[in-house]
Amino acid sequence: MPENKIAITVKELFNSLSFDEIVNALKNTHRNEDSVSCLYGYKEAFDIIRNTEFNGDGGEVTFDMILREECFLFGNLPLFADNVEGDYWENIAGKTIVKPDSNSFTDAELAGAILWGMTFYGFTPRQTKETLHCEIGNLAYTKYGYQVKELKVKNILPYVSPETRRDLKQQLKDEPDCMSIYLSGREWHELSKRRMRMNRSKRKRDYRIRSRMESLKKLDKRQHLINSIIKHTNVPLEMIEYQILNAGEIYETWRESHVYGKADRIDYITDLLLKFHPVLDDLCKDADDIIMVVYSGKESPLTEEEDNRLYTAFEPTFILRDIVPSLIKGTDENLRDEVALQIIAIKSPNHNGIL
Repeated sequence: MPENKIAITVKELFNSLSFDEIVNALKNTHRNEDSVSCLYGYKEAFDIIRNTEFNGDGGEVTFDMILREECFLFGNLPLFADNVEGDYWENIAGKTIVKPDSNSFTDAELAGAILWGMTFYGFTPRQTKETLHCEIGNLAYTKYGYQVKELKVKNILPYVSPETRRDLKQQLKDEPDCMSIYLSGREWHELSKRRMRMNRSKRKRDYRIRSRMESLKKLDKRQHLINSIIKHTNVPLEMIEYQILNAGEIYETWRESHVYGKADRIDYITDLLLKFHPVLDDLCKDADDIIMVVYSGKESPLTEEEDNRLYTAFEPTFILRDIVPSLIKGTDENLRDEVALQIIAIKSPNHNGIL
C-alpha cells in the first residue's frame, strides 16, 4: 500500500475524531468561506455520516493543495477534497483516504475538507432536497404556483410567433406545476428584441404582471407551509393560516436529531439550537412570533416529558425576546426514533426590523 494511503475509510476517519476537532480545523483551512460560520448543518451531517452504512462501489478520496504562501489569499482554499461532491453519502462513507504528497495537514483538516465538500458547504439532506426542488424546474406547490406559469405565458404571448404560442400553450397543459417556460435561444433573442419596443402602457402592464407573479410565488410557498403543517399535525387551520399568509416576512429552518439510539434525542435538538450557530436567540432576534412544530415517528411519539424539556430549554430565549411561541406536535413516519423541529420565525407587516 502506498505510503500516502491511509488504511481507513471516510466513515472510520470521522469516527476517530470529534466534531469540535473537525470544525476547528475547518475554520482554519476554510476561513475564507462564509458557510463555516453556520455550524448546525455541519453538525447534523457529521453525525449522519458517522452512522451511515457503506453501500456502493467505493473508491478513493484524494486532495488538492495550493502553495502555502497563497493559502489564505481571498477566495483561495488551501485544501480541497476530490471525489466527494455529488456522490451518495453511503458510497463516500466507504471510500479510502489518500493523503496528499508531502502532506502537512492533520487528519482533522483532511476530514474537514471532506465534510465541506460532500455536504455542499454545510447543507443537510433536507436542505439539499429543498434547494433542488426550487432549482429543478422551479416547481409549484399549490394553485398559486400554477397561476405563475399561466401569467408567464400570458405575458409573452403577444410577442412570440404563432408556432411558439402553440408550444407555450402545450407546455402549460403538459407541465402546469412547473413555473419555468422553455424557449430556444433564438426564440428568447427574438422575444427580447420585441419587448424592447414596448410602449409605456405595455411596460406598466408588464410590471403589474411581474409583481403579481412574485406575490403568487410567495403565497405558493406559504400555502405549502400551511398545508404541510396541517397534514402532519392536529392543529386547527385557523390557528396558523392568517398568521402565515399575512406575515411581512417568514424565515423557516429545521433542526433534526441524529442520535441513532446512542444518545438523548431532545438533548441533541436543544444543543443544536443553543450551541451551534445560528442559535435560537439569532432566529428570534427580529421575529414578532414563533411557530415551533416538533415532529416524531408514529412508533416513538414525543412524550409529555420531552415536550416539557424542550420548552424549559428554550423558555429563557422567549422571555428575553418577549415572544409567546406556538408549540405544535406532529408525526412523520420517516423519522422513526428521531425528532425534527421546524422553526418558523414571523415578522409582522409593520415591523421595522429585518428578518
